[in-house]
Amino acid sequence: MTDERITAYLLEELTAPEAEQFEEQCFAQEEWPAAELDSAEQDLIEAYIKNQLTPERHHRFEKNYLTTPAREERVLLARSFLRVVCSSNSPKPAWTQRLRASLKMPTSGSRFTMPRFASAMLAIAFAVTLLLVFIPSRAPQTFAEINLQISTDTRSANGPTKIVTLPLKEDALKISLALPSSDPAGTTYRVQWEDLKGPLEDLKIDSQDAKSISVVIPAGKLSRGQYALKLFRRNEAGTEQRVPGSYLFEVK
Repeated sequence: MTDERITAYLLEELTAPEAEQFEEQCFAQEEWPAAELDSAEQDLIEAYIKNQLTPERHHRFEKNYLTTPAREERVLLARSFLRVVCSSNSPKPAWTQRLRASLKMPTSGSRFTMPRFASAMLAIAFAVTLLLVFIPSRAPQTFAEINLQISTDTRSANGPTKIVTLPLKEDALKISLALPSSDPAGTTYRVQWEDLKGPLEDLKIDSQDAKSISVVIPAGKLSRGQYALKLFRRNEAGTEQRVPGSYLFEVK
């Protein structure tokens, strides 16, 4: 797996069979290749902000990558940080390296200065403020619905059986998860959402009955790729146990 191949996947330059092979390669690894994927994605964003992409890739970035609010927020944060912290007068490390360095607490003998830290914090605060002002959130009003059964197959084997097509006409995707029949009544659960990179977030349970629970994913958080939902049951003592298998679906 190379940075160039990851970039081609993010920009949707791969053919359908090549994209499927790439996803299977990621899912087949014992551990999520999160570091490789994240590094290549950050480099791609930086190249876009600095106008270092070819005209063709610049167009694909805006058409195929900037398809969700989450990705737009990532680019906005990177652009704000570069404007405030980075100087164009001399070569600088990548913005991600500068951000990590700026967030380190001062240590004996380091060249860290509080003004530099304050600048980094200002950039982040400015970007977050913009997001809060210009990207207001509201409760979903309309839903596309799918029903999923738990599967013990790996995503690199038979793959997801449910397909969701973008753009989603509704505000959100509501997913009904069939519960294991062996679980006693009153069992509570936690649902974890994953993509190629690994865990994304816990999904709030929207409703629950004796046979199923439902969760909601806003349309803006969905991008093309394979996803898995993992179920954890909680006992009265508050400890958790992973329910074997995953609920699989794909967004196209």
